[in-house]
Amino acid sequence: MAPPFPAVVLDLDGTLTVPGTTRAAPGVVALVEALHARGVPLAVATSASTPVARRVLDELGLLGCVDSVAGRGLDGVDAGKTAVVGEALLGLGIAAAEPGTPMLGDSPVDLAAARAHDLVPVGVAWGGSRPDALRAAGARVVLEHPDELWALGAC
Repeated sequence: MAPPFPAVVLDLDGTLTVPGTTRAAPGVVALVEALHARGVPLAVATSASTPVARRVLDELGLLGCVDSVAGRGLDGVDAGKTAVVGEALLGLGIAAAEPGTPMLGDSPVDLAAARAHDLVPVGVAWGGSRPDALRAAGARVVLEHPDELWALGAC
């Protein structure tokens, strides 16, 4: 069976975790595990440092499911979300995203970075921004629950 998506890029804070915490947002662990089990390449692109992101993913039990983790460098320099998403994609061996590759994020910055890389911008309602703000920022869809992502794929 072919994977339902060419790849999926995920923000960390507010998307995989409850905003401002390291606790998993409801339903995201099951989603990531299911995507991984279906052979979907997964990347995390975050404004947190890469080591912190790896630690949080490990605590959530998801580090082994994620193929690429990109974040702020050890020097603390934040190159911006668009650059981080590009790095995450390169970590998957992707120079140009295939059509239908979604990026899930909870902020307009996440959605702008998705569009900059020709990813499908998918907002998440459980994060830090209101759904109407995510739609205004270009979200193709705003998910109320992680399971709704499956409707976008070729399941």
